[in-house]
Amino acid sequence: MKRIFFLLTIFIIAGCASQNDFPDSANTQAWQVYGQERAEKGFVEHTKQDLIKQSGLGTLNDEAIKAYRQGYLIGQKQYCSQNASWLGSTGQAYRGICDNIDPFFRQDYMSGVQSHADSL
Repeated sequence: MKRIFFLLTIFIIAGCASQNDFPDSANTQAWQVYGQERAEKGFVEHTKQDLIKQSGLGTLNDEAIKAYRQGYLIGQKQYCSQNASWLGSTGQAYRGICDNIDPFFRQDYMSGVQSHADSL
């Protein structure tokens, strides 16, 4: 049990550290890569207001926001194509980003979480 708590703490700290690595410009390529990387890690999509506020740029052009969204959708598709049961069985967090894409993803994830808990 201590080991699981330790691993979860490490994942949370690592996740928090990587959540705010916003591109420091309005470069659309950088925003697309950022969106894709966030989704591939299972993070929830930022709203337009969150992007503007948290990026620290004060303003963000529509092209950068669209690029972020395009990248996010690409990464989301990749993330949601993985084995959800394996994700749960390895103790990784699931933040619900596949619920609208695959109605069984959460269920499969929870089955993996349960099988992991049963094996402890």
